[in-house]
Amino acid sequence: MGTSTANVVEILALLILLQSVSSFCNGDNFNGSCIKTEREALVKFKSSLLDNSNSLPSWVGDDCCGWLGVTCDDITGHVVKLVLCRASIMGNISLHLGNLSNLQYLDLSWNADLSSKPLLAIHSLHFPSSLKYLNLSYVLLDKCDNWLQSINMLPSLLELELWSCELSITGDVSHVNFTSLEVLKLGLNNFHSTIPSWLYNITKLQNLDLDSSAFRGSLSTDISNLNSLASLNVGFNSLEGNIPNTLNRLCNLIELHLGYNKFSGEISGTFGNSSGCIKNSLENLYLLNNSFSRSIPDNLGQFKRLKVLYLSENSFWGSIPVSIGQLYNLERLGFSQNSLHGEVSELHLLNLRSLIELNMGRNSLVFDIDPEWIPPFQLDSIDLSSCEVGPSFPQWLKTQKSIRFLQMSNASISGNIPDWFENISSNIVGLDLSYNQLFGTLPTFRKLNTPYANELIILLKSNQFDGFLTCSHFDATVLDISNNLLHGQIPQNISEIMPSLRHLSLSNNYLNGTVPATLCRIDSLEILDLSNNHLSGRIPSCWGNLTSLTVIDFSSNMLSGDVPMSLGSQEWLVSLHLQNNTLQGKIPTSLRNLESLETLDLSMNSFDGFIPWWIGESLSSLKVLSVHSNKFEGTIPNCFGNFTAIAMHEQKGHWDYYSNVGPYVGFVRGYGENVQVYVKGIELEYTSTLRFLYSIDLSGNNFVGEIPQELMNLSGLQNLNLSANKLFGHIPWNIGKLSSLESLDLSENELSGSIPSSISDLNFLSHLNLSFNHLSGRIPKGNQLQTLDDKSIYIGNDGLCGPPLNNCSNDADELPKGHEKGGTTRKDDSEMVWFYSGMGMGFAAGFVGVCSILYFNDSWRCAWFGLVDRVYNKLWVTIAIKANQVKRKFLRNKLEGNA
Repeated sequence: MGTSTANVVEILALLILLQSVSSFCNGDNFNGSCIKTEREALVKFKSSLLDNSNSLPSWVGDDCCGWLGVTCDDITGHVVKLVLCRASIMGNISLHLGNLSNLQYLDLSWNADLSSKPLLAIHSLHFPSSLKYLNLSYVLLDKCDNWLQSINMLPSLLELELWSCELSITGDVSHVNFTSLEVLKLGLNNFHSTIPSWLYNITKLQNLDLDSSAFRGSLSTDISNLNSLASLNVGFNSLEGNIPNTLNRLCNLIELHLGYNKFSGEISGTFGNSSGCIKNSLENLYLLNNSFSRSIPDNLGQFKRLKVLYLSENSFWGSIPVSIGQLYNLERLGFSQNSLHGEVSELHLLNLRSLIELNMGRNSLVFDIDPEWIPPFQLDSIDLSSCEVGPSFPQWLKTQKSIRFLQMSNASISGNIPDWFENISSNIVGLDLSYNQLFGTLPTFRKLNTPYANELIILLKSNQFDGFLTCSHFDATVLDISNNLLHGQIPQNISEIMPSLRHLSLSNNYLNGTVPATLCRIDSLEILDLSNNHLSGRIPSCWGNLTSLTVIDFSSNMLSGDVPMSLGSQEWLVSLHLQNNTLQGKIPTSLRNLESLETLDLSMNSFDGFIPWWIGESLSSLKVLSVHSNKFEGTIPNCFGNFTAIAMHEQKGHWDYYSNVGPYVGFVRGYGENVQVYVKGIELEYTSTLRFLYSIDLSGNNFVGEIPQELMNLSGLQNLNLSANKLFGHIPWNIGKLSSLESLDLSENELSGSIPSSISDLNFLSHLNLSFNHLSGRIPKGNQLQTLDDKSIYIGNDGLCGPPLNNCSNDADELPKGHEKGGTTRKDDSEMVWFYSGMGMGFAAGFVGVCSILYFNDSWRCAWFGLVDRVYNKLWVTIAIKANQVKRKFLRNKLEGNA
């Protein structure tokens, strides 16, 4: 026994000696701290980076194993790990780390600026074959065409992460060498191709992430080759077609993300087949935002391990299978925005004891739940919007003490909000009960018990709440109680009760009193809509302290006085509505600072004087300008043709406003701006389509002069209303340049001349009014103009003729002096100038030619002047004889008269 033990000890000692010798021989003079050749490789890598004093300051001295991000093997001294994640290194380099022959772990990820723009770019790759972990996420590899070939030389690679590297080439390899790979993440790239076939040969893959990489085509049935997959994410691509039924053979799959693609067809082949083993492992299923159709499979109830089931934003129809209620592990259920119908009872929710999110909104579902039923769950988020939940407030909610988000808009609920609602409100940070028939006083909220106590969102618009608005009800960030029956005054202490308010909409109520000046103390205020109330007095002049306002809507009240100069300090203001009040005076020059302004509505007030020229010079982002029904005078400024947003047809505006309220992604908190515009002869309200409107309305004022030619540069303009002014002159000859025009109203002015023929080039014109002017001549024909056959378009212009009016006579084209034929155009003027200039030069050339011949040719000159003398003598004699005859006849008549 002792002898055998001694032999074992001798053998171990010999092995240790051999290992030491080997390490010494292969270590290139390893001195216990760092191997020289590997230190040189690291120094070379550092030198290839941009010279930045903040980059790798610890990389000095001989002991490279002590450098930041460098890890060496304790025995051999070889560098085995290099981690420079978020190290702020930058440069455009060729990465060759072959001398680090024992490197196993390399992480250069997330060397990017604050906007996630990569700071490090690599155009060539070469790695040691020992590498097992490689992470180059957020490193630019767009110039590295050989990335796949370089990776294919790593047979030991287990994990590869190339997130957001701007890769565009998937590459191709005849034989995959990195078959040991277990994790592959290629998300956030720009491949714009089908999923490469070589990927299906990496059979040991456990985690495959191809999220947001512009893949197209279909998902191959070969996906079943990856039978070790635990997570598959191909979300946010352009994949289409049916999902392969072979997915149900992935017996180890835990998470499947196919959302935000173009998949279609039914899902029963994959998830309705009871023989597939996927039902035994799947925990998270994301199929949202595709085009799946047909019914939800009954067999989904067999997926007992499911924790997340998202089928929202598809085209599923039919009823929800009762078997869903057997998924006792289910935590999140999303069926919203489909075409589901039928009843939902407590049987659908009976055993969902782990449920924290219930999302069934925007379907045609009818909730028929026993009022006495006590749910087995405590929900965090509920969305039943656009379902039939009423007529009364659902009683089963009173057991839910953990609700943070409650959305039941347009849910057919009527009556008062029950008293017990206050008991469940202590955790609510998002409430949407809009578009119901709720009445009574506004609900009261308990003080929030959440970390987001200052981020309360309350949407109660379009109900029948009455009574006074008392800020003690809310401490909100977003408060929308528009379109109710509230009366009384806006509390003067609103800034003290809601100091973090960002969005306040109280429009369409019966509020009176003044606009509180304390609103100016709410620094975070972004959207302020007090329109359609009975507010009076002057607009406060304190707006200079606010820096975030994007929308101000005081329209349709009884406000008076001047527009305060301080409104011009809102450099981020996008929309300003002051219409339908009794405001007066001049437009303050400070408004020229509102360079982001896209909507300016000052209509139906008593503004007077000249309309400022700087509106065209400084407010070039305007898309909607309305000043109709005021007392403006003078000419229309030529610089109104400088609205580049209209000329360029820009659609990058801020028409949908969202307050940046906390972490509540997905909760509805949008502000839908609306504008009333006179288009096509009637007043239309633009809401969701406002982003596509380009309009100028200067009607109902006292403008004089001609229509500026510069307005014809606004090729994106859709509505132009200059009616009921005192404009004279001609309709611009090139009005056909307004190629997007849909509505044109020039009625009730003093325009003269003929209608330009270019008006027939307005192919989108559907409303035209030229009535009550002094137009004359033939009405142009052709294109869209032929469909406008209403005689009232041209009434009050006695000189016009042609369809749809009476036919023109033969001399209809003989117009009064100053009225050019066929449409008064500057083009015709220029042609006439050239005609007369050419005729004058021709006459002068002919005259000089004749005189030159007579001067140099004596015989012609004598003959010419002889001819002139004979003609002159003959004319003189003839005239003298005629004159004597007339004189004798006159004397004879005179004598006869005396006799």
